[in-house]
Amino acid sequence: MIEVINAIYQDGTFVPVQKTNLLEGQRVCLQIVPPMVQVTARTAKRKVTRFLLDEVSYLMGAEQPKLTQAERLVWRVPIVLTYPTHGTVGQVGFIDVNAENGDLLITLKTIEDIKHHAQALAETCTPTPTLRS
Repeated sequence: MIEVINAIYQDGTFVPVQKTNLLEGQRVCLQIVPPMVQVTARTAKRKVTRFLLDEVSYLMGAEQPKLTQAERLVWRVPIVLTYPTHGTVGQVGFIDVNAENGDLLITLKTIEDIKHHAQALAETCTPTPTLRS
């Protein structure tokens, strides 16, 4: 008889979600099912864009995300510095978005690193000449 047992992997052990009828020492065959991607790339990009506008700088934008297996399945969204006079200057970091629930996986260090890279990149950018009358 085939029995499906749902379990969570926690601290190196599979812990059944419900009570099981397994005998001590009984062999078990596991089938690992990847988490469901509940968040689209478009939604992940939109969430990161909103965060950048609200919390970091209007001069930064989100590029096309890639689905990546990190500690969990995430949309890795590249962050670019842009100037109205130059367009996209370059990439300054990335923000991961949980592909299951849409949470932004951000730390203060992530934000500081993005700002630091943006500052360094901005210093390499040639200024546009101002018009004189």
